[in-house]
Amino acid sequence: MKIERQSEAYPAVHHIGIVVVRGFAGRGEVVDILAEHEVTEPLHDGQRSCRGTYETLRVSVRVTTREQLEALDTRLRAVEGVKLLL
Repeated sequence: MKIERQSEAYPAVHHIGIVVVRGFAGRGEVVDILAEHEVTEPLHDGQRSCRGTYETLRVSVRVTTREQLEALDTRLRAVEGVKLLL
């Protein structure tokens, strides 16, 4: 049953918010990670926190399986300066 549900949910486009610290130096690493996936809306700047401590990068990616999404999540979270994925 689990496989049937997964096939119904995927492929899917996920809209990802990447919360990073101000002065984030890992944008190139994020771009390299995303290059391995089907990006449907390119990486772009989102909002900043009130005090300017954090900013958000936004991207949309088409994934074909839950495992692919989880692997992308793991790799993005491992980038230094990434605080949270939305």
